Amino acid sequence: MVGIAQTLIVLTAGIDLSVGAIMVLSSVVMGRLAVIAGVPVEIAFALGLATGAACGFVNGTLITSLRLPPFIVTLGTWSIFGALNLLYSQSSTIRQQEIADAAPFLQFLGTRVQVGGAPVTYGSIFMILLSILIWYILNRTAFGRHIYATGDDPDAARLAGINTRRTLVVVYTTAGLICAFAGWTLIGRIGAVSPTAGGTSNLDSITAVVIGGTSLFGGRGSIVGTLVGALIVGVFRNGLALAGLDVLWQEFTVGVLIIVAVTLDQWIRRVSS
Repeated sequence: MVGIAQTLIVLTAGIDLSVGAIMVLSSVVMGRLAVIAGVPVEIAFALGLATGAACGFVNGTLITSLRLPPFIVTLGTWSIFGALNLLYSQSSTIRQQEIADAAPFLQFLGTRVQVGGAPVTYGSIFMILLSILIWYILNRTAFGRHIYATGDDPDAARLAGINTRRTLVVVYTTAGLICAFAGWTLIGRIGAVSPTAGGTSNLDSITAVVIGGTSLFGGRGSIVGTLVGALIVGVFRNGLALAGLDVLWQEFTVGVLIIVAVTLDQWIRRVSS
């Protein structure tokens, strides 16, 4: 799900290093408000989603207003959101039983159902539905065309009448909201609210996007490619783990995959131009 958010941003020729921090911060806000502060779970959930959207809005506004590179802005906000996460959570984990007693709704996406004899979580189903929605937006709406045009050539997009600044702000805000939903999914996945969860989400999302064929230079890519990229990385890592390969070498081979994917992207761009 974080990869879906990252795809939207990379399509605009940007990158967001803070997606993992936004996800965890949103989950902490949901959990602490509902369990510790005693806020009704509906309100806590809504405020958690609002937190993710607000973080994305901050990223988009800083990038468009100050005209700073997305890499620099999100590198800074990654540290800021991470610090806010530790400050608000007081570096303490809300245990699974505490959430089950006070706000079981937050664990809902971790519930398993049988689909064709295989156990599937509601979180996986939700991810697929979200992917379909974003695919439709990108391929069947004017806003989706604006995203691709902004990433491909922002100057030409402006001359064509597209408000590229507004497009970028909406994209980053939407990505932040998706990360907040990913935070809800994270609670269901691990059953608890941990301020240290999802530590590799930033790099994992970029890996899935790059291996899925989305160009880091913007304007070309798809949600389907990101899902395939995430599956490739997941299956690849699981296969290496089952083969008994050390974790360090697993990370090494994933790094090689990223370099190969980016090299192919560069080659394709040179050939097509």
